[in-house]
Amino acid sequence: MWLQEAPADTLNFMLYGYGVILGAISLFIVSLAVRFRNLRRDLALLQEMEEDAGA
Repeated sequence: MWLQEAPADTLNFMLYGYGVILGAISLFIVSLAVRFRNLRRDLALLQEMEEDAGA
C-alpha cells in the first residue's frame, strides 16, 4: 500500500540549503568588515588632509 511508504529523505537537501545560507551570511559579514576597515582608512586620510590644509 502506498500509505506505508517512508517519508522522503530530504536531509541532505536541508543541510546543503543551510550551508548555502550560512555561506552567504558569512560572505556578507566579511564584506561588511572589509568595507568598515576601508571606511576607517578613508576617514583617517580625510582627517590628515584636513589637518594639512589647516596648517
